[in-house]
Amino acid sequence: MTLADEILEALKRKANSRERTHQIGLGPSEFGHCREYVRNVMIGAPRQPNDEWPAAAEIGTLIGDYMESAVGEYMGAQTQVPVTTRLPNGLTVSGTADMVMPDRNCVVDCKSKSELAQVRRDGPSIDNLIQISIYALGLVQGGVLQEGATAHLVYVDRSGKEQVLHEVTLSWERILAFIDLCVERLTDVITAQEHVDQGEVEWARALRDKTPPFCYHPSVMCPFRDLCWKGSEWKPSGSTLSDEETEIVHGFVQARAEQKEAEELRKAYREALKGVSGVTETGWSVVWSDGDRALYVTQVD
Repeated sequence: MTLADEILEALKRKANSRERTHQIGLGPSEFGHCREYVRNVMIGAPRQPNDEWPAAAEIGTLIGDYMESAVGEYMGAQTQVPVTTRLPNGLTVSGTADMVMPDRNCVVDCKSKSELAQVRRDGPSIDNLIQISIYALGLVQGGVLQEGATAHLVYVDRSGKEQVLHEVTLSWERILAFIDLCVERLTDVITAQEHVDQGEVEWARALRDKTPPFCYHPSVMCPFRDLCWKGSEWKPSGSTLSDEETEIVHGFVQARAEQKEAEELRKAYREALKGVSGVTETGWSVVWSDGDRALYVTQVD
């Protein structure tokens, strides 16, 4: 074994010794994960060990710690703030927010990426959006922030090629929309588990939001990867797509993200329109019917 091999083993041991590596509960960062991952955690499914060194995650942690230190020292932010959030379905979840700025009524979370082109093109991942929304709601519930707070995801290029940070800001309305989405996903998990308990195991398969190339990627190595995919007939081909095919994939991903975001915003606006009825100066009619369950927004002459 070379010295480099020994150092790599030391890095693996260091990573596996961290407290969060052995966390078995669900925190804010897990609720936006694959729903089958969430279900497996909830039922206490056995975890599969990982012999890979999670370099990207470890580097991301170091960058996050550095940013928290700088923002705390030079901007007066509170860092590593414990947060307990009560979701609308009654579930309570606890975690730690990276940076909180009560004077600006906002919470900030640092995320690192290997170059920022993808997040600029496709936007934040759903787990990032749900995580920071849970923090924001909990901080308001705890009186640290006020209703109407904003949440900020700040992305840094861990490759060092880009000096400019990429920021995504969530309004209070969008925060509440992602909280609703979180609850909907949990409802999917609970409903599926009820069917699994009755022997209808195919319901669990519908919760798999990722594919084998993601679950088995060295930077991920999901602890439940074999539970989902071992023995599966679906195997990634391993072929590299052409530039034209890659652009089509990116277009699909962007369209899907925009569709999800539009649906989340639609729900938030619908909630804000409850009890509103009338006609705008621009000719849009707002009408509720069926016991205030159906909303019709139509343009009139």
